[in-house]
Amino acid sequence: MADADLRKKTLLRYGILGLPLAFAGLPIYVHVPKFYAEQHHVDLAVLGSILLFIRLFDAVLDPIIGMLSDRFFGYVKRTMALAAPVLVIGYIALFNPPDWVAAHPVGWLIVCLTVVYVSFSTLMINYYTLGVGMASTTHDHTRIAAFREGSMLCGVLLASLIPPLLLQHYAVKESYFIFSLILAPLMILGVWICLSAARVKAHTSTEPAVSFLQLLASSDVRWVLFIGFCNAIPTAITSTLFMFFTADILHEEAYSGPMLAIYFLSAAAGMPLWTRLSVRFGKKRSLLCAMAVAIICFVWAWGLHAGDLVPFIIICILSGLTLGADSMLLPSMLADTLEDKQGATATGFGLWNLTSKLTMAFAAGIALPVLSYGGYKPAADNGPDALAQLSLCYALLPCLFKAIAVIMLHISPLDKIQRRTV
Repeated sequence: MADADLRKKTLLRYGILGLPLAFAGLPIYVHVPKFYAEQHHVDLAVLGSILLFIRLFDAVLDPIIGMLSDRFFGYVKRTMALAAPVLVIGYIALFNPPDWVAAHPVGWLIVCLTVVYVSFSTLMINYYTLGVGMASTTHDHTRIAAFREGSMLCGVLLASLIPPLLLQHYAVKESYFIFSLILAPLMILGVWICLSAARVKAHTSTEPAVSFLQLLASSDVRWVLFIGFCNAIPTAITSTLFMFFTADILHEEAYSGPMLAIYFLSAAAGMPLWTRLSVRFGKKRSLLCAMAVAIICFVWAWGLHAGDLVPFIIICILSGLTLGADSMLLPSMLADTLEDKQGATATGFGLWNLTSKLTMAFAAGIALPVLSYGGYKPAADNGPDALAQLSLCYALLPCLFKAIAVIMLHISPLDKIQRRTV
């Protein structure tokens, strides 16, 4: 049931769940490989194969979860309430294998990762769907996305800062044990507050579930997903190469954490600005402006050298401000396209999740081979040509894909969607 007037208190209560979700999501991708390779001596080739298979399984599963969530939308709150403790239990188990599985950690890793991925995707897709159900106008979609994505950025920031702090005072196993336990109160409290923010009619649709293939028949949905894919590639590339760039180009690896914090804080700080601009000038124009500014700001990273910490911080601030627009306006535009497609909201966001996960794989599949072809080797004494290749991949390659996204957005009919749904 959509609220006629979405107050900030309601938006805050809904958005708060984004923090524990992002807090849980980052370590799944960043810390799990290192943890099982170093602490449980899982062979890197085996580990890589496991992660690849489970992540592909998880990505393909997202549209199916979305279809099932649409079919039983009347139970969305119950679904989220059940998925949250399952995620917490799987998460704690993932980072705390018992002694009796020490000789065979691979099986434990597979089971725990599967539980975590499925419960995480279920919670995330229904979380997005719940937000769409709260909106009365297209501008509500933007406000809802701003509070949700802003909360997620705070969760990412928290998840990136806590592990290093714990590792300064505890051993690795104890640090991850504490870190996994922190998720439990954050997640349970976040779900409880979020679910109290919206009311949903408790009924099951009698209509057949909409398949993702049927949803993809809509050109509006295809436009948003394709633009979202192209626009997410730059962030995926820079995320993949960030540590290499700060270490081997800037020689400022010690400041990588604070620079990431500045970037994400800037993104959160920019969301109120982009929200107001989208109301005044429309989502498409505002997003085009943000994407163009992102290219203008970030291309200067190509010319940075060792010691250019201050210029890079300025780039982090300016590009972070534009990330705020990317994070909320594209999901808001997807919500607009789903307004007239009854019973397909969760399926749409299942496809959105699938696109986002494929983006990470696609970016790594482009950037890392290009780096290798240029002769760059991590943690090695690289020559000028190899370092130039790293700068090109980190700064220019993302700008190229961002420019493609700008062109696609410019020629798209997505501005008509907002006028149709206001």
